[in-house]
Amino acid sequence: MRIVESGSVTLKAALIGVIVLLLLVPLAMLKSVVTERAGLREQAYQRVAEGWGGELTVGGPMLIVPTERIVQIDGKERRVRNDVYLLPAKLSADLDVKLDPEPRYVGIYAVPVYLSTVRLQGEFDFTKLQPISPDFSLDSGTRILWSQSRLRLPLSSVGSLREIKQASFAGGQIKLGPPGPGMFPGIEAWVDLSQLYQTPGASFDFDAVIAGSRAVSVLPLGSVTSVKLSADWPHPSFQGSSLPVERNIADTGFEARWQVLELNRAYGEIWREGNVTEEMLSKSAVGVSLFQPVDIYQRGERAVKYAVLFIALTFLTFFAWEQVTRNRLHPLQYLLVGLALSMFYLLLIALSEHIAFAIAYVTAAAALVLLIGLYLAGALRSAWRGAIAGGAMSLVYGLLYVLVLSENYSLLLGSIILFAALAAVMLATRRVDWYRLRPEVPSQTEESYQ
Repeated sequence: MRIVESGSVTLKAALIGVIVLLLLVPLAMLKSVVTERAGLREQAYQRVAEGWGGELTVGGPMLIVPTERIVQIDGKERRVRNDVYLLPAKLSADLDVKLDPEPRYVGIYAVPVYLSTVRLQGEFDFTKLQPISPDFSLDSGTRILWSQSRLRLPLSSVGSLREIKQASFAGGQIKLGPPGPGMFPGIEAWVDLSQLYQTPGASFDFDAVIAGSRAVSVLPLGSVTSVKLSADWPHPSFQGSSLPVERNIADTGFEARWQVLELNRAYGEIWREGNVTEEMLSKSAVGVSLFQPVDIYQRGERAVKYAVLFIALTFLTFFAWEQVTRNRLHPLQYLLVGLALSMFYLLLIALSEHIAFAIAYVTAAAALVLLIGLYLAGALRSAWRGAIAGGAMSLVYGLLYVLVLSENYSLLLGSIILFAALAAVMLATRRVDWYRLRPEVPSQTEESYQ
């Protein structure tokens, strides 16, 4: 008799395990849904970036001085051109980012956008361009085309430029236009250095308005670069080669300041074409990302990761309850409850795309708790037992919400909660005789010992 009963318990436990494995299929589909929806949102960001502006990078100006020399190739004389790049000795960048009160929508996805005023000031050190300078040593026969020099203002997306309020170099106004060949996209102006290169240096002043979304960065092209950035966004995520030396974050926005030296980057103040790459320039950028604190897809994915554990723990609790109370649940009922638990995550993701995440979570959890409570009340033929099950599920969803919100301590909290829940189930069933399927009656010796 014990073997038969033990076999029935083992068989049912095995069936419940199979059901849990079967539920991995809809959960895997849920993960793909989260990935797909996140991909659609990313496409929305890309579409807005194409029409308005995306993650922008702006830099201090660079002087491009062309050189030319004649070489013999196959018995014929060829003119070979090579550009020399001179960066500012000092650079001060001041950016004031203002978010547009109306985000841009692509379908149901809202994309925050901004307009930023950019003020760039500084000066070039022309002693680096003197023929006696070791930084500017040239091969014999090389001619410097001073009159064909260009002043380039790096900008990752020229289409994001909205207005140029001020553009001056060496005390005179300059007209910026589309760039010629050279490193990094942007805008530029022709400048004649035939006389200027013999002077100690020249100052520059640029004042412009750019449009973008998600992030903004600055190339610290000065030998000494000071960057000041402010925005009316309360959730900055600082990024780039270095963190700000000063920052002040409030509910209304933030301010940050960077100080970058030539020693902090992989390139110098002057170099020849081919010695420095655009990747090297980009890696030196400093800036900020307009971090989205409520990423519904990241939180949804985090919730789905814990789904299997919570479903398995729920089934284990029901199974232990069966043995303690003698109220039997059919494996098909376990399957229906498991499908309902899986449906919660789909409801959560769908609702959070249209309403606040907290409201979506409470709505989805309340719907599932009510459904499971009513179902178990009928299945167990007891309203109070259904209410107990609903209350227990409310506690479970409350704990899951804490895990979803926690970014840095989700693993720690999840481990503690699951361990505590498993310990509670084990302690509650520690006197169950799995052979006789009834609670163990303590002997007189055990009672007296206790």
